[in-house]
Amino acid sequence: MKIIRNILGSLLLGGLLCTSCTGNFEELNTDPTRLQDANPGTFLDPILYGMATTNWNKFNSHTFPLMQCKISMSNTSGVGWYYMSDAAGDGTWTTYYKWLNNIREMEDQAETLNEPNYKAIALTLKGWIYGLLADSFGDVPMTEACRGDEKIYTPKFDTQKEVYQAIINELDSANQLFVETSGLKYNTGGEMMYGTDNTLVSGKSAGILKWKKFCNSLRIRTLLRVLDVDGLNAKAELVKMISNPATYPVFQSNDDAAKVYITGVAPEEAPLTRPADYTSYICLSEFFINNLSALKDPRLPLFAKTATNGTVKSYIGWPSGYDIAPSFNASIPNVAVATAPMNLMLMNYAEVEFIKAELALKGIITDDAKTHYENGVKAAITQWGGVVPTTYFDNTKAAYDGTMERIMLQKFFALIFCDYQQWFEYNRTLLPVMPVGKGVPQGNEMPRRFKYPASLQRTNLINYQAAKSSMGGDDFNVKLIWQK
Repeated sequence: MKIIRNILGSLLLGGLLCTSCTGNFEELNTDPTRLQDANPGTFLDPILYGMATTNWNKFNSHTFPLMQCKISMSNTSGVGWYYMSDAAGDGTWTTYYKWLNNIREMEDQAETLNEPNYKAIALTLKGWIYGLLADSFGDVPMTEACRGDEKIYTPKFDTQKEVYQAIINELDSANQLFVETSGLKYNTGGEMMYGTDNTLVSGKSAGILKWKKFCNSLRIRTLLRVLDVDGLNAKAELVKMISNPATYPVFQSNDDAAKVYITGVAPEEAPLTRPADYTSYICLSEFFINNLSALKDPRLPLFAKTATNGTVKSYIGWPSGYDIAPSFNASIPNVAVATAPMNLMLMNYAEVEFIKAELALKGIITDDAKTHYENGVKAAITQWGGVVPTTYFDNTKAAYDGTMERIMLQKFFALIFCDYQQWFEYNRTLLPVMPVGKGVPQGNEMPRRFKYPASLQRTNLINYQAAKSSMGGDDFNVKLIWQK
């Protein structure tokens, strides 16, 4: 697969210029070395790689400990004890808007060159990232964001409802733009997500169909998130989409999933340049180990290593939020998970099946919830290379039992290494029930959102204050419109 490697540094700089420069735009706009002459294909791989590696690291550093999966063996004041730094979300904000700048350039070039597939991909990626921002912060700049070239340096914040409505609308537009009889003109050697599938075979591009499935899968994720929010018509849209798969195709197998494959060879380096850091002073939790053990789940040895205590080797975890460190050895994460070559997941097929299982359980669609649940479990296991035992669902702990608790526990494990999705889904459903250890101070609780970067109070104070008022505050415990 041919990867356009030589422009990554330029794209990074281009994204920063869009947000940080406040003058000399006339000069910049006539500079022949600027990226306005780039074609839309040059943006695609750097955006995919940059976002995928960022989100893998965000899961590892934030979601994994916060959701009581991995535990620090040396520090009892981390996010696993619900201690949150005011700056916890700063890197997310900065990085996501950097790539949104590049996506806007990609979209502009696609329009100029009349390339509908590139525009559809740009809208899909834009919807994906704005969804992550709104789920993480609440109100965020959208309609006026990434418009430094128009001398808009202090963008207004759109409300959560406005952001979600825009995402829903733009993903719908993207779905209609995709042209399966045309590939990706500027990525004929392949791109990092669907590789050479974007070339034409018998007049059709399998890769474009997969991009279309990613677009629609993101749309049903967004609609589920705001299912109970008034005025967004989420329930009717979900029914329409799921009952019309020819018009709104979604993921149907792990092969469809949105994932970026990296070799580990520069410049496609793993998110952790030293995989050993993945296990350094870290062990896995009782909650994580005990649930997978009860399920007799084949993912357990893929995620964890056995611990030796005396002459006994076993999978064993430390209690979440401990006050005094236990005296026994615990299982550590399997370093293979952090070692390239590897797939970095943007969105997996299992999530789509669990969405359908939930909608069927709630009577929103007429499908069989058990079938979708079992499809989701199988997909979540096999995506890691696991083999589903023929007796897996004979286990009463694993069998579908008609409850949200059962669906959400399996969805929890399916969302491992999918950015912040475990956190978002917990805040939407309060499932699965999280353990609270003896060492968690009274008053510390699961954060609902990130605080806005403090820099906004210097660079965009009026709009920051308006967003703070709209949200009801700028604290970790401020509920977003879709949260329980």
